[in-house]
Amino acid sequence: MQVRSLVGLMALAAALGNVSPLAAQGRKAGPAVPRRAPPQPRRPQGNPARELDRFSRMSPKERQEQLAKLPPARRQQIEQRLERYQKLPPQQREQLRKRYEAFQNLPDDRQDAVREELQNLRGLPPAQRKSRLDSPEVRQNFSPEEQQLLRESMGQPDML
Repeated sequence: MQVRSLVGLMALAAALGNVSPLAAQGRKAGPAVPRRAPPQPRRPQGNPARELDRFSRMSPKERQEQLAKLPPARRQQIEQRLERYQKLPPQQREQLRKRYEAFQNLPDDRQDAVREELQNLRGLPPAQRKSRLDSPEVRQNFSPEEQQLLRESMGQPDML
């Protein structure tokens, strides 16, 4: 009778306290299984400027065939970017391509930091953007090359 009570008590403790019966008895359950880290969001592969350039060089038929293979949301996103990209003068396209290449050459952790700062800057009015780019915090947290990328991306390249 005492064994049944003990087993029942351990089962109840396991259910209520998320404790395994082995742990409730003070025994080891074997090697701990490491928890998996949550999946990281997928980054687009390759250089987006090159991708846009590649699409812009395709014939309309080839472009439509390639775009038809994409999910609708991705297709719409690429079509919008392609339209904006094609409207840029060649010099601005080249500047954009160089900026993307410089960004791609940053280590992953620095890409994340620059990307996050760009998102913050885009949410600010222009006057606050300029103040933020000139702030000691940005100068402290970003290399001169990263600061230049931030400034160019915000349309203020000659401020360093």
